[in-house]
Amino acid sequence: MFGSVVLDVAVGLSLLFLFVSLICSAIREAIETVLNSRAADLEHGVRELLDDPTGQGAAAALYAHPLIFSLREGHYAPDRLRPARSLLTGITSLRMPMRARGSLPAYIPAASFARAFLDLTVRGPLGAAPSGPEAAVPVLSIESLQATARDLPDGRTRRVLLSALDTAGDDLLAVQRHVEAWFNACMDRVSGWYKRRTQAILFLVGFLAAGAMNVDAFSVGRALLQDKALRDGAVAQAALLAQSAGPDAGFAALQRDLDAIQFPTGWEPPPQRLRLPGGGLDAGQVLQMLVGWLVTAFAVMLGAPFWFDMLNRFMVVRSAVKPLRRRGPDA
Repeated sequence: MFGSVVLDVAVGLSLLFLFVSLICSAIREAIETVLNSRAADLEHGVRELLDDPTGQGAAAALYAHPLIFSLREGHYAPDRLRPARSLLTGITSLRMPMRARGSLPAYIPAASFARAFLDLTVRGPLGAAPSGPEAAVPVLSIESLQATARDLPDGRTRRVLLSALDTAGDDLLAVQRHVEAWFNACMDRVSGWYKRRTQAILFLVGFLAAGAMNVDAFSVGRALLQDKALRDGAVAQAALLAQSAGPDAGFAALQRDLDAIQFPTGWEPPPQRLRLPGGGLDAGQVLQMLVGWLVTAFAVMLGAPFWFDMLNRFMVVRSAVKPLRRRGPDA
């Protein structure tokens, strides 16, 4: 019996965390629309990848290449880069200011980067290749790449190109795949920057949302443990949500039916447990409420897909436990 109650409490908490996570994720996406940090992270990663910290050289040539230029609007402006200090690492580096990020692509396909990189390596920046009916335009081939690599200054891009040529033999596509792998490895690091920042923002937004809606994980858990009707309502709603295709598909129904479940959240009526009998605030209860908000904020950091998956897992375990409990130990 107790195991079933614990499962129902876990289902109820997962349902609540899923709802708050969906709200906070929507707020996070709205913030991203304004900040456009994906594009800024990508631009920073490209400059590091090409060993061009100021963006005036190889990075500018890459962003001007037709294969990359078509992915954005406007012109790349490295002169607008400004020193900025990361709140997560404390490292100061050149970053594109928010007002200049609208002209940057938020995503570059690895194949487009590799083809543009190899083209720039052999033919130079846009406008540098000779033109005219008798112009000798360099041909992109293993031989031309080897000749260019010999003339490049010893740096990251030269070593990557030489490494690709060493393993490719006479296969130009193998060189391209090597460059794509190099780019993807850098993008994994860029994705790490974005994910860490997203988690920090989700934690802050989750804490503020928990405070605004008074989503105290401890109070909700205690109420679910003590109130069977509340547990049954949460489980019934979770069963309906589990049948949907994903957390977003059931969001409208979840938002509509949470009031019917009557989770002990919100500020109306004011929580009486926060006040002492003689008046004033109970410091212990206030501290417990703040810790409950922190737990909710940490839960939001895990994301709505995580809680949707956990909700489904709890429902599967619950459906397996219920028949066993009805049959009894001697069945």
